[in-house]
Amino acid sequence: MRNQFKPIVAWAAVLLSLALPLAARGQTATARAQMRALRQSHWIAEGSAHPRHVIYVFMDANCPYCHALWLALKPYYRSGLQVREVLVGVISASSPGKAAAIFDAADPAAALRMNEARWGHGVNPGGGIAPISHPSAKDMRELAHNEALMQAFGFEGTPGLVLANARGKVYTIGGLPPKGDLGVIVGTASAPRRGAHSTEGH
Repeated sequence: MRNQFKPIVAWAAVLLSLALPLAARGQTATARAQMRALRQSHWIAEGSAHPRHVIYVFMDANCPYCHALWLALKPYYRSGLQVREVLVGVISASSPGKAAAIFDAADPAAALRMNEARWGHGVNPGGGIAPISHPSAKDMRELAHNEALMQAFGFEGTPGLVLANARGKVYTIGGLPPKGDLGVIVGTASAPRRGAHSTEGH
């Protein structure tokens, strides 16, 4: 997906650039409902088990920009970042099967890491996990739900980042942000208040 996040030179410019339609409307009922649905979706957590910062990422197992983002965000795990990966299957024919293989693994987070660690070394181009030939109806429902959420947030492809600041204001970023902007993005992202999930989602 083409990056929609323009380079910035100051914190103020970053926060302005982050503010896409959801944030521009503030915490409307729609924004709150979409964020609640995202928190209750099937996501896979990576990074800090006790996060200070949380970013949701819509990702496809075969998306090269998602892979680049996965690599770029890893150093921030030490700063209390938890990335909640929301899998979709939109890039290629093997994407749903690879997502299903991750969903159905005994340890989905480990399966996702394997997919990224073996990037480009699988049977098909992209992620390295072997796809399931015939994903279950449940897995396909999960993927359809995640894709509908992705579209509801205004993303046409992957990656798509969703985060909220300490006041609960929602920000969306479409595409792969420049590495130099990630520190500000992570710093803006606040962990959900008590009661929200802190490990793997539904």
